Amino acid sequence: MSNLSERNYQIFLEQLQKQFLCCYPVQCIQWENFPKHLNWDQQNMLIDYTYKCQLNREMPIKLQYQLNFLKKLIAYLEQDCSEIHDSIYESFCEMQQKIVSQPSEKFAFKHYVLNEKVHFSLKESNSFVADGTTGLCSWQAALALTDYFLHHKAILSNRRILELGSGAGLCGLIIYKLCQPKHLLLTDGSLSCVKLIEENIKHNFLHIEESIDNKWLMNNHILECCLLDWKAINCVKEIKTLLPDILLAADVVYDSSVFDDLLHAIDYVFNLKQNKVKIFLAATVRNQATLNGFLNKLGNLRFQIDNAEVIPSEESFLYWDRSTPVRILVITR
Repeated sequence: MSNLSERNYQIFLEQLQKQFLCCYPVQCIQWENFPKHLNWDQQNMLIDYTYKCQLNREMPIKLQYQLNFLKKLIAYLEQDCSEIHDSIYESFCEMQQKIVSQPSEKFAFKHYVLNEKVHFSLKESNSFVADGTTGLCSWQAALALTDYFLHHKAILSNRRILELGSGAGLCGLIIYKLCQPKHLLLTDGSLSCVKLIEENIKHNFLHIEESIDNKWLMNNHILECCLLDWKAINCVKEIKTLLPDILLAADVVYDSSVFDDLLHAIDYVFNLKQNKVKIFLAATVRNQATLNGFLNKLGNLRFQIDNAEVIPSEESFLYWDRSTPVRILVITR
């Protein structure tokens, strides 16, 4: 290969690695844009950058995803290449054996690689619903909201921030490190989620200073997490101490049965700050009628709603399934 083609292949491998490590849906990968007629060494590099990469060896992503990825990869190579590297078939067989030996895998990792020096590893549930909550895995709206702030870091810089429904901590942990808020409080109504956030803090901030009561400190920026029942938010001393400038929430409006409690929490914080606060709320629009119901309730409480941009895929730092639309709302009063 020429130097140019080697560089192009390197760029391709880095992009594919990012998609693989964050479990970007196999059907969303643009297989038709793969380089053609890969030689023996290129195929070996392909498996080294994905299945055999160090992050996946140390903190494996979901086994079933790895199997599906390898299956699709082999199907593509069988159509395009006269020979397929032994290591690719060996990896596929190895993964089949792992799935047989670990049939009840409850948790796995996803790795969000932003560049050569920065990545985030998130332990998540392999089930959409586990321990009575949907928060143990990350959803599209959290990725969209995170991506938005990676393009608009100044909004959060040196601010006091409260996140509602933090789940596994994807959005909160990335913005804590890269947007440098003054004080970030991550909350969730599930104790399982709060414990998972604590685990993910330890995975991603090896040298952070830990204090008592679920507080951490890095470069004079405070990170905190706590259990929060929205309908009892007035009893949570951490909220009164924080006095947030900004609220964040992602994928919290998919179920109309929680609207009143969520609105109670939002209204409480706005009253606490004499309305000198705004909320960035990201929603995956699975059912427009459900979202409209929430927006109507916001209007009844005199909130104003604007739309922020969803970062287009070609400019995005993160990969997520865009088959269902996402909206980012900016709510003030």
